[in-house]
Amino acid sequence: MGGADGPLHGEEELPAADGSTPAPDEGPLLAREGRPAPGTPLLEVEGLTKRFGGVTAVDGLDLTVYAGEIVALIGPNGAGKTTAFNMISGAVVPTAGRVTMAGTRVDGRKPHVFARAGATRTFQNLQLFSSATVLGNVMVGRHLRSRTGLVGAALVVPGRREERAIEAAARELLDLLGLGQDADRLAVDLPFGRQRLVEVARALAVEPDLLLLDEPMAGLSGAERRDLARLLRRLRAGGMAIVLVEHDVEAVLALAGRVVVLEGGVRIALGTPEEVRHDPAVVAAYLGVEPEDSTAVAVAEAGPGGSS
Repeated sequence: MGGADGPLHGEEELPAADGSTPAPDEGPLLAREGRPAPGTPLLEVEGLTKRFGGVTAVDGLDLTVYAGEIVALIGPNGAGKTTAFNMISGAVVPTAGRVTMAGTRVDGRKPHVFARAGATRTFQNLQLFSSATVLGNVMVGRHLRSRTGLVGAALVVPGRREERAIEAAARELLDLLGLGQDADRLAVDLPFGRQRLVEVARALAVEPDLLLLDEPMAGLSGAERRDLARLLRRLRAGGMAIVLVEHDVEAVLALAGRVVVLEGGVRIALGTPEEVRHDPAVVAAYLGVEPEDSTAVAVAEAGPGGSS
């Protein structure tokens, strides 16, 4: 789609461009010195391909993600979304192609290389430490960006001081996500939706430049979804790049500035939410009609109240 290859923001922009002061719960979040300027190419995916035997799960995916934008990756079940995420983050070795994060080649390497390059992710299936509290889970993420690390924090006096700072920062982040009252509970004792938020909090504790979220809204209530969407907009305003896989198409179309659509492992569309919403190939992929069937596509786009 023409004009969709560069960074774009969604319709709901945060205030402050005109010099006004944002509301306390709406301003930029986790902005920090040294973060790439908005619009800077951050993640570059070229020809990314994965074959499992005779099955091609992802075929030649190209994508550039820029600092300070939200990109949604959508598609029908089995489209290859999670496989693409796994290759980008180093969890799965690609058959072909390359992934560069902030100038560092990360494809085919371990996930910690991806993390050191300034990126982190959540998973479709929860990956919490079952024996740890909510606070403990988030502190693990915070330790990844500390000077002493987990072992050093327990061995040296400066590490103990840093440990106290890490705990304070983790509690502040939990308060921000509305999880402060659950800080000392076992994470597995929380309802599923709140466990999902704990995983997001742990990822944010690293203060990444790029955040990958695999179905972050799964299991969340309507209010929790709205709160998460508000949080992601604030992170974007703080300069963070966010890529999310999500089955709630309407939610991501309202949130993302650009949308990538996969079908059968192939990128069939890339554009603004409005462009993607009316793309015949996208309508066909979701509703099972042929793109050439203009009547069926028009009816599908019009919805139940549309004219025939």
